[in-house]
Amino acid sequence: MHARALGIPLALALSVSFAACNLERPPEPKVINSYLAEPADLANVRRIMVLPFGHEAGIAADCNVVRDAFVAELQKLRRFEVVPLPSDAREDDEINESMARGRLSTEAMVRLCNRYMLDGVFMGSVTSWRAYTPPHLGLRTQLVSVHSGAPVWAVDAIYDTADRTTISDLRHYTKSTQHDDGNLHGYELTMLAPGQFTNYVAHRFVGTWIED
Repeated sequence: MHARALGIPLALALSVSFAACNLERPPEPKVINSYLAEPADLANVRRIMVLPFGHEAGIAADCNVVRDAFVAELQKLRRFEVVPLPSDAREDDEINESMARGRLSTEAMVRLCNRYMLDGVFMGSVTSWRAYTPPHLGLRTQLVSVHSGAPVWAVDAIYDTADRTTISDLRHYTKSTQHDDGNLHGYELTMLAPGQFTNYVAHRFVGTWIED
């Protein structure tokens, strides 16, 4: 009798402890790795082009969809004039190939920028991708200035909805940018739609551009 009485509070305490460990994190932005150059280095970078995104070996993501999401978010930033990439552009292939080898072709970038009167080029690579639940998207992006030949903005992050910090970030994003229709939580809808999830990640990447 006495042993059973002691077991009830213990079981209750364990149950409460387990429930506390599984509570959702409050909606809050996720901290990601990013770099932004000094204002003097950013000042002359106004007219840019977003090159086709690459991907690491074995990644099956639609890179055109990812690139389109970034073009849309960069235009919303109203910081740059985003120049369309002409269908006959070939320098971007040389740049992407050199990036895949681990060394940026400065010559190819300068030729591209001179041809289209650019201040810089925005490049990205898909490092991980899962379209099905729980979705995740990893990206590495950088904006390279033609004036300095160096990156003035770089972001490297993975948004994985198997991780509680990403779910918290996604809930924060949904709460601040979307309207809940009452059927499913907005963040759950975003997880079910690969295009919407890509837009969300692009929004977060571009959101790291914060000038003083």
